[in-house]
Amino acid sequence: MNNKVRVKKATKNLSPKVMEQVFSRVAEYFSVLSEPSRLRIMYAVCSGEKSVSEVVELCGSSQANVSRHLNVLHKVGILLRRKEGTTVFYSIADNATVEMCQTVCAKIAESLH
Repeated sequence: MNNKVRVKKATKNLSPKVMEQVFSRVAEYFSVLSEPSRLRIMYAVCSGEKSVSEVVELCGSSQANVSRHLNVLHKVGILLRRKEGTTVFYSIADNATVEMCQTVCAKIAESLH
């Protein structure tokens, strides 16, 4: 079943009141993705699990800033977190979000040429 059909089936029989809740949650989700630093982090992690220090190095931002954004992405379910000793690793939890971001980034990159 393709995504379009799945989405229509998932929302087809919902009441207007429930759909308002859905729209509100979707807006909150997109607000998480509206921060360029978080997109940079997702880009760094989408090639495989990374430690916080690896993400810091790849993103060129401070550890405090990267940690704050990693926590937000984990909290909304986009990233998974795993601890090994004192090292924390992050990986993609939600491939659908990564695919959506990659599609939008490719479209924008195309328009820049």
